[in-house]
Amino acid sequence: MRILFLCHRFNSLSQRLYCELAERGHEVSIELDVHSELMIEAVNLYKPDIVIAPFLKRKIPKEVWQKYTTLIIHPGPPGDRGPNALDWAILEKKQLWGVTVLEASEEYDAGDIYSYRIFPVRFAKKSSIYRLEVTESAVECILETLEKFESGKIDKFPQDNAVFNPVVPKDFRRINWEKDNTDDVLRKIYASDGQPGAIANILGTDYYLFNVYREDYLKGKPGQLIAQRDEAVCIGTKDGAVWITYMRSEEKNSIKLPAIRVLPKSISETLKEEPLKAWESVSFETYREISYEESKGIAYIKFYFYNGAMSTEQCYRLQEVVKYAKNKPVKAIVLLGNEDFFSNGMNLNTIEASESPADESWRNINAMDDLCEEILTTNDKLTVAGLIGNAGAGGVFLGLTCDFVFAREGVVLNPHYKNIGNLYGSEFWTYTLPKRVGWEKGKEIMENRMPISSKKATELGLIDGTFAKTPGEFIERLKIMLETFINSPDYSDFISKKREEREKEWAVKPLRAYREEELERMNLNFYGFDTSYHIARYYFVRRFLPFRTPPYLAIHRRNVLL
Repeated sequence: MRILFLCHRFNSLSQRLYCELAERGHEVSIELDVHSELMIEAVNLYKPDIVIAPFLKRKIPKEVWQKYTTLIIHPGPPGDRGPNALDWAILEKKQLWGVTVLEASEEYDAGDIYSYRIFPVRFAKKSSIYRLEVTESAVECILETLEKFESGKIDKFPQDNAVFNPVVPKDFRRINWEKDNTDDVLRKIYASDGQPGAIANILGTDYYLFNVYREDYLKGKPGQLIAQRDEAVCIGTKDGAVWITYMRSEEKNSIKLPAIRVLPKSISETLKEEPLKAWESVSFETYREISYEESKGIAYIKFYFYNGAMSTEQCYRLQEVVKYAKNKPVKAIVLLGNEDFFSNGMNLNTIEASESPADESWRNINAMDDLCEEILTTNDKLTVAGLIGNAGAGGVFLGLTCDFVFAREGVVLNPHYKNIGNLYGSEFWTYTLPKRVGWEKGKEIMENRMPISSKKATELGLIDGTFAKTPGEFIERLKIMLETFINSPDYSDFISKKREEREKEWAVKPLRAYREEELERMNLNFYGFDTSYHIARYYFVRRFLPFRTPPYLAIHRRNVLL
């Protein structure tokens, strides 16, 4: 089928759906929601069999849905209508929620229902629920609906007793330190994560808060800044405390940054540093950016970097943990990331907010390379990347520095750098990618700006396997597989062969040479006459919408002069 996506942004759900449909043989073209007239133009140019709106903020023009069957993916169960569905579900403590595929109509979310799914609501960030439960449910609903269309057995039913919920009022997202207990604070930030953030007053100034963790040990007065750790801040609540890792100011076009970078220096300098090494065990719940665990001869390193972005400092902190694991009597080191993201490479927000974005870009990519080199030079242990969540750009190639790469079913990969100003990329991709797929296929992968599923990545030879639908199941199966391997005769043979192979390869071309060649090109991206990277980063960080849909997304615009 010819399918047209209408998207506010080509976000995680849209990318996952694209992979599922394109890899099933459907032709999918994407039109970003720049203007209503361009939506109408897009359907007239493409003449799709069906239109799908995975993520929209604007009402679809009647000139579209009156002419073409148009399906809306609504992140709520049948009967729910309105723009902040998932936000309301978290704020109102819903135990069950859902996803509905419905037909576009004159009224907002009021069309007939084609399919739906119901799921239990985790007490978790909105963005995490969206990327897991909502996305999985939406994929099932769309595949079921398209099967109905293809078979000619269209089955739909009207909504009954639908309730329209408006935009969540700003005050509903406001934290009252004196009245809200820890669960209340968590819930408000969970419901507001991603956008727009929960509002809180800290020492007389309002900030938007993101990415919160419970603290069970440290205590303080409500609203009191208690401590800092890894650029996060601990704040007292009515009955305990929470850690806030990211914040932004109320200023227009302000950007999310590690909390300690947003607060005035006069405040941050007075806060006590509460260090906690990844390998230190504690008997209470607290925030740790990186966790380390040993089990049956295997070291597991989990890192919780917000939105998968890795700042210079985070790269070095993770490298420190990898070094620690290398010196332990373990047979394997496993990098796990977290359930939302494995990694998306450099932290563009901290780069954008620095005094010299070019200089900070250079520091950040060198820190990424130092981390990658630490993994690549692990010659006496097995190294494994377990992609529980999505990965993009340098994050994919961080994974490829490991001996084996496995991913959860449904994980989406963007193994290219070009979408941020035609970056050349580093992380030793010129060494690891050809080793896996060869130069010709590697070039195709790097030139392709579209996402691929973990299943497709396995078929291409980019990664070694994909299995399990849930994060928990993925980790359990990975553990069993690795425990079996490291205790088999094949393990010693593998380590010996790896060591010998790398010694031969690096005798011909040292590992350092790959890095130097890549960084020479990256230096031009950062400091050269072409400012594409700096412009793309600026627009990405500030979430500015594009003025047109790029041709790599829009098949229908590739031969049209705009």
